[in-house]
This record gives sequence, structure tokens and C-alpha cells, in this order.
Amino acid sequence: MIMSQLANLVQFASIVVYALIALWYVVPWLRKHGRAEALIALTWFHVFRYSSPYIFLSQREGYPISDVAAFEIMIGDLIGAAIALVTIILLRRRARLGVVFSWLLVIETIIDFVVGARERAIDPRAGPTGVWWLILSFFAPMILVSLPLLIWQIYTRRDEPLDGNIILVQ
Repeated sequence: MIMSQLANLVQFASIVVYALIALWYVVPWLRKHGRAEALIALTWFHVFRYSSPYIFLSQREGYPISDVAAFEIMIGDLIGAAIALVTIILLRRRARLGVVFSWLLVIETIIDFVVGARERAIDPRAGPTGVWWLILSFFAPMILVSLPLLIWQIYTRRDEPLDGNIILVQ
């Protein structure tokens, strides 16, 4: 098995594990908490996208990625991290603009995943190296699994106030 196949297998396993955690633990927890708390919890995962500049260290350690592709990944993730942080601040203040920023985060993350997939299709690479291996194997799948949960919470709880009143969603 070559390194890229092993990396893909680990990524897939992480997606399965995170999906099970979401189904068994996160979904029931979200149903018990108010709209703002649920959105904040799901948004926190995205704040840590600021770790993406590590791609340049991995590049220096031998990860074959162009400077342009590495820069696109870094910019997309840093923008996502900034949007996530602003979203959390707004939601903690119970500002309705926080919901708008939640949608903005969803759109930005989808665009970021599409750009990343396009880059991998255009410029296939060997398996990731260094810290980037951990990011692609464990962190990126967590973001991928958290995204549908975020969309679900934004959409299904759209009529619920942000002030903490809980409306159970079945």
C-alpha cells in the first residue's frame, strides 16, 4: 500500500468515526441546547482552521504541493477561521447577524472544499508528511462531518430565537 492510499484510508476511517460520534453523542446534545449554543458548539471546530499555514512546513519536509496550491489552502482556511470566530462572538451576544455569518461560514467552507478537491484532481500528490498528515487525516474529516450538522441546525431551527429558549427538534 502506498502512502497516498494509506492517507485516504485513514481519512475515510476518520469520517466514519466522526459520523458515529455525531450520531450517537453530538446530535442528542444539540437537541438539548438552545439554538445559539448549538451553533456556537459546531462553529468552534472551524476556528482551528488557522493551523493551515503548517502546509508550508510540510512542503519543506517533502510534501509535493505547489506554492500556489498551498497558498490557496492557507487563505481559504484562514478566512474560514476568521468567519468562525466572528460568528461565535456574534452568537454569544445573541446577535441575529450571527446566523448570517453561520451561513457565510457554510458557503466559505464548501467553496474551500471544492477548491481543495480541484487542486487534488489537477495536481495529485503523494501522501501528506509531517504535521500536515495529522491535519488531513483527523482535522479535515472533522470539519467535513461538522458541516452538515451546522447546516441542519441553521435550517431546522430557523424560527427559534437565539435567546436560549429551547424548542426540541425531533
